[in-house]
Amino acid sequence: MKLFFRTLAIVMAALFAVYMVGCGDGGDDPEPEAAAFVSATPASGGELAANGSISVTFDNNPGEVTVTGGGTVSTSGKTRNIAPPAAGYPAGALAITLTWVNGDGSHTLNYTVVAADEAAPEVTGSNPKDGAEGVDPAKVFEDGIEVTFNEPVTGDLMLMDGDDDVGWTSKADGNKIMLSGNAGQELSNETEYEIAGTVKDSAGNEAEISLTFVTKAKE
Repeated sequence: MKLFFRTLAIVMAALFAVYMVGCGDGGDDPEPEAAAFVSATPASGGELAANGSISVTFDNNPGEVTVTGGGTVSTSGKTRNIAPPAAGYPAGALAITLTWVNGDGSHTLNYTVVAADEAAPEVTGSNPKDGAEGVDPAKVFEDGIEVTFNEPVTGDLMLMDGDDDVGWTSKADGNKIMLSGNAGQELSNETEYEIAGTVKDSAGNEAEISLTFVTKAKE
């Protein structure tokens, strides 16, 4: 009997040790992936409005990012926004150095600061064109919609059928915004659609967008 209890105690101790090791492994947080600088908008080496913001993209989440040289950086995601100081950047040469914790990275952006930007972004073109008639709805669904601006913008545009949002996905990329639809979001014939929404530039100037096109009759 003593041998039985001794064996049981050894087995229980071994199971407890395995359990503790397993708990220890499960409690460790995985090491975050190292992040590397990918791009900045406006691009380094160009001009930056005194009241302009800078959008910086990394290939992974960089964790905490600090800025030397002015500006305040947002705190989450792969893309970070650097807002200008309240008084704006001083005119002339500007160097902004970013440092981040995930990968112990560092990168310097260089700009020439110019006068504050007070002008709202403007549409320079769209496909389909604003006011177009007889547009093939199948081709629009296949190719998507593209709106081009005179400067980089952020924001979302919607494709509207009257008061209804068709539900297409909006994506801003530099000075363009693209809209694309998924299955079940095909366009109808003989229908007027509106591309609508609000966009803003890096200085925060906003523009209300309203473009229309009419699809052709069914053949």
